[in-house]
Amino acid sequence: MRQLLTISELNTYIKNVIHNDPFLSYVEVRGEIINLKRYHTAIYFTLKEGDKARLSVVTFNTKAFPATLKDGDEVIAAGRVSVYEKSGNYQLVAHDVSYYGLGAKLIELAKLKVKLDNMGLFAPERKRPLVKFPKVIGIITPKDSAAQSDLITNINRRYPLVTLKLVNATFQGESAPESLINAFNILQKEPIDLLIIARGGGSSDDLWAFNDEGLIMALSQKKVPLISAIGHEIDTTLVDYLADVRASTPTAAAELAVPDQNELKQSLTDYNIRLENAMNTALFQSETMLRHLTSRPVLVNFGAVVDNLTTKLLTLSTKLGARSAESLTKAQISLQTLKERLNKAITRLYNDYNEVIVEKRTHLAALNPTNILNRGYAFISRKNEIIKSAKSLSKGDEVTIKFSDGSVTAEVKGGEDE
Repeated sequence: MRQLLTISELNTYIKNVIHNDPFLSYVEVRGEIINLKRYHTAIYFTLKEGDKARLSVVTFNTKAFPATLKDGDEVIAAGRVSVYEKSGNYQLVAHDVSYYGLGAKLIELAKLKVKLDNMGLFAPERKRPLVKFPKVIGIITPKDSAAQSDLITNINRRYPLVTLKLVNATFQGESAPESLINAFNILQKEPIDLLIIARGGGSSDDLWAFNDEGLIMALSQKKVPLISAIGHEIDTTLVDYLADVRASTPTAAAELAVPDQNELKQSLTDYNIRLENAMNTALFQSETMLRHLTSRPVLVNFGAVVDNLTTKLLTLSTKLGARSAESLTKAQISLQTLKERLNKAITRLYNDYNEVIVEKRTHLAALNPTNILNRGYAFISRKNEIIKSAKSLSKGDEVTIKFSDGSVTAEVKGGEDE
């Protein structure tokens, strides 16, 4: 007879079977999140595989669960299969939950964008203005593509004076970034005024090459302004952020790159009309002024005016000559008077100084010690020191006695007080 089991015993048995199964101890399951519920200690959700199947998932490692995950995201949940004994339902106890496919790529793309942005590669101050009248434009497009045809057709239609340098490259697939970098390096060596990278749009996967870090670092070394036209308006790649100007289509890129010759011709026509009107206005004003001037008396009776001015000029010349002679005579008289006064002043000053000199000379002669010696006096010195008192000498001192006509050396033998 078979053993009768309780529900809990059966659930426990099944749980042990699943726990002991090596395959179920660690599995990775892909699915779409629905019914996401977050709690402080656990996160519960269901993985859905279309309308085919559903799997309950719980994770107690809340820090490993990305905060940005939400219902509708496709993820990979990794962990072990377990049984919740109370309900008998099996579930996946997830240790790690991560984005799957495009979601994961978008997360990495967001991180790369932040990194490049922090390096200043997308800063507005790095944006260069486009050249208004470019002479040479470098273009990178897929070979024989609609984008290439649109660019050539529209640029030549708008501004046929420009020269186009085309370099073809692969725009999608694993080899695309390297192909684009090679094309860019070729044009870096050319004397271009503007660079255009263009293709005719595509899916996010088709445009993924333009999010390559190596391509962005290479393009950041560009020497000329860059126009990107590689996707539609809703698709923004890292190349679009780096570009100086972004265009939604190759045709829009052509319109940004060159002016329209028809608009230029119309502008020239407008300038010509404005210039002609300005010249006609200036000519009319000059004619009016000339007629006004020719009606003045000075031009109507020019001969009489000249005769009158000639008479006045002769009269003024005669008066000027007379006044000049009179002024010259007065100046000569004044000069002679000043000369005589100066001579007298110099003579008087000379005499005054001469009297002072004679007086100083007499006083100096009276103070000259040599004159005293001529009267029979003598100077006594010891070692070039003048002896003023007999008390300063001692017996045996050698002294010098200076007379008016020479000097002798003597020795002190003795002395007497007065």
